[in-house]
Amino acid sequence: MAQKLPRQHFAAGQEIFAQGDRGDRAYFIDRGAVEISTDKAGRKVVLARLGSGELFGELALINQQTRSATAVAVEDTEVVSINAEQLDAAIKTANPLLRKLLQVNLGRFQWTQQFMLQHADTVDARQPLEQKARRDLATEKEIQQAIEEQQFELHYQPIISMRGGQTIGFEALLRWRHPRRGLVYPTEFIPLAERTGQIVAIGRWVLGEALNALKAFQMLVGRGSGPRPPLTALAEAAPEPAPRSRTPLFMSINISARQLFELQEIDAIGDAVMASGVDPKQVKLEITESLLVDDPVHAQAAIQLLREYGMRIALDDFGTGYSSLSYLHQFPMDTLKIDQRFVSTMGRDPKSYRIVRAIVGLAEELGMETIAEGIERNNQLAALREIGCDAGQGYLMSRPASFREARRLLQQKQVRW
Repeated sequence: MAQKLPRQHFAAGQEIFAQGDRGDRAYFIDRGAVEISTDKAGRKVVLARLGSGELFGELALINQQTRSATAVAVEDTEVVSINAEQLDAAIKTANPLLRKLLQVNLGRFQWTQQFMLQHADTVDARQPLEQKARRDLATEKEIQQAIEEQQFELHYQPIISMRGGQTIGFEALLRWRHPRRGLVYPTEFIPLAERTGQIVAIGRWVLGEALNALKAFQMLVGRGSGPRPPLTALAEAAPEPAPRSRTPLFMSINISARQLFELQEIDAIGDAVMASGVDPKQVKLEITESLLVDDPVHAQAAIQLLREYGMRIALDDFGTGYSSLSYLHQFPMDTLKIDQRFVSTMGRDPKSYRIVRAIVGLAEELGMETIAEGIERNNQLAALREIGCDAGQGYLMSRPASFREARRLLQQKQVRW
């Protein structure tokens, strides 16, 4: 294939492309060397020196953006160039396994290049970056092992009604029971899993496990709706249910960008919920504002599809983004989750109190439910009740608990907040 692609020769010191140019092709170095640099406030910062067999210029080609750096031949150099159409054709005609490997590794390479640009002032450039790349590759292997060996687990944080004080639902929170590091929180591995595509398998497991737990919790307290589903391993562990009450328990489940932006994953979510026997209205999918910013048109269509399955949608960390109010107009949301940064300061900062009060009032006008996150003190709980917030969660009521611990909390019917 390389023999059919155009070759170009550049003399030492000759510019191959400049920062700001249109990114219409990528280059493989056949022989010679190329320096990649960027301009930071009028100062040249060298990002890398590349040699024979290395690739450059692909980031702008893949993203269809202007060049974010300048490439100059530092000695007589011959390159093979490839344009977007040739790259797409090569990927589409590749063996499916090879195509998947190419897509994953292009994603990794994109992230590496972006990291170098963002840290250009400290890039010397490659030793720290290569060390991080090696760590990421090792972590990726461990994540795959965790998926295969079922090292992941869910913890459940109760969501409490502000009116009655009882548990009305749970948020399912992912944890990794690492064989050497112990309990690992999602901030340490989810970003990498997103880049590698492993988040798809993780997300499907989370959904299935959370639905099983919801069935078990509902059977325990008799607060489900619809036909009784078959017993699962979790449900079998629960004692005989009490008589049903009016308000069904719900489960909040965080979904990733891959799950939101890939149609097959939306269908997988819908199919899993329908097959579980759980009433879809008792499943609340949490989406962050950042996902809406990435691709608002696609996000709007995806949210509508999920709601057509009957599930409810919650906007997580409301108030922390740049366009929160526009989202309420554009996207069909059912619940606003008030970010803990506002909740944590509302007891001592009048401005935070007024912001939370305004969010609650706005949600009420729009027919949305409000859930406050990160409640840690009694004065915060009292203030939230005073302004009419619907529900809340936080360490004051309960830390995230294992399935067994959460079940025990539900059995303590005398507990009210």
